[in-house]
Amino acid sequence: MASNALNVKPATPARNSFWRNLGLLFATLPLCLSAEPILIGTTQSPSSKSIYIENQLQQAYQQLGKQVLFIPMPSQRRLHLVSNLQLDADLFRICQLENENLITIQAKLGDLYLQAFSLTADILTNWQDNTELIVVHVRGLKMAELTSFAGNRLTVTSMEQAFGMLLQGRADVVLEDQLSAEAYLEQQQLNNISRVTLAPFAMCHVLRKDLGHLAAPLQQILLSKQP
Repeated sequence: MASNALNVKPATPARNSFWRNLGLLFATLPLCLSAEPILIGTTQSPSSKSIYIENQLQQAYQQLGKQVLFIPMPSQRRLHLVSNLQLDADLFRICQLENENLITIQAKLGDLYLQAFSLTADILTNWQDNTELIVVHVRGLKMAELTSFAGNRLTVTSMEQAFGMLLQGRADVVLEDQLSAEAYLEQQQLNNISRVTLAPFAMCHVLRKDLGHLAAPLQQILLSKQP
């Protein structure tokens, strides 16, 4: 009499391993698909240096299994949002930045130069000692805030406002970082603006404080990429 029993092959270690790995894949797939990217504020005036830093950070986060999304926005807004846990990170700030709500990744990404801009070169001669000058910079630009001068300090919310005041004759000097300013002036075709370089500041990546668990591995990866 023919048997009605199903011809079931006995499980082997290899088959068990296959199904176990397949189960793990499907179990972790929703996590991979639902993982939110790290939101990083970046400059609104991209330059070759800022693009290079973005690439370096993207590779570093990928080594940690993280995807990133770069969001252009004004400098002060980036700082405010990261400090208030509404943005995950800022592309770079000067390494000397002191903010209890931020974690600075102590791996130098490069040097950022502060520059002074004016409509005429004469104004930039000993400008820091001239008490009659109106000097404007973006609020939150720490390099400018750390720079002393005898004139009147005005702060604005964007670089566009700062250079707008300069062009309108409402300010005598603009302080801005070299990378952002050069990209903006080139975009606006403002080729006759005089400038002097003041001082270099080391650049570091910064995180919101509740992402501190990423600080040490990020620092290790970024330091390993340095020459």
